[in-house]
Amino acid sequence: MAGFLVGALVGALVAAAAAAWAFHRGVRRGQAAERDRNNRFVHDTALQGLEAIALLAAPGTPTGPDRVAEIHRIARAGATELRASLTAEATSGRPARLGQRLGSAVVDLARDGLRAQLIMGEVDDVLQEPRCLALDGAVREALRNTLRHAATDRAVVRVREHDSGIEVTVRDHGAGFDPATTELGFGISQSILARLREVGGRADIVSTRGRGTLVTLWAPR
Repeated sequence: MAGFLVGALVGALVAAAAAAWAFHRGVRRGQAAERDRNNRFVHDTALQGLEAIALLAAPGTPTGPDRVAEIHRIARAGATELRASLTAEATSGRPARLGQRLGSAVVDLARDGLRAQLIMGEVDDVLQEPRCLALDGAVREALRNTLRHAATDRAVVRVREHDSGIEVTVRDHGAGFDPATTELGFGISQSILARLREVGGRADIVSTRGRGTLVTLWAPR
């Protein structure tokens, strides 16, 4: 009887230790995930705007009404995006229309010089806010990458229903790159790939030097 009790006590202690380890591991993972989300948020909003303003206001750069207006526009756009993200966080359980967000993304990037065409067709684009926000953020990052690295000012964003979810592709015919020899930066690894994984979706990037890049994003309904 005593041996049985000792065995049961040891088993209970082992189970409790395992539960505590799993809990603390979960907390650490939760903290890491939250840190990644915060880093991505800063990268996609404040950091992008500050870098653009720094270029426009670099020492020796001529100043004038047009440049001041551009700096003002970037600052306002950054504030608007920050406010929209905070509002989305507060209403994360509500459905949202992806088309409206992507339309705004195309307009925002057009101000920076990228002519992106949005093709939607007959698509039921209502998604839960976190998935809608993830697709919107990933599309914006893909378009910013086109603008910065692809040596082209054109891209096509196409939306369709696929595999019980929504698929969005971002295509350009610019410089492209070799994924096998190019280290993925924070923008691709976090703002695109990790962002879609967090909402149960997926992202795939196919690129060839001299032939452009295709980014395929998918999120479930």
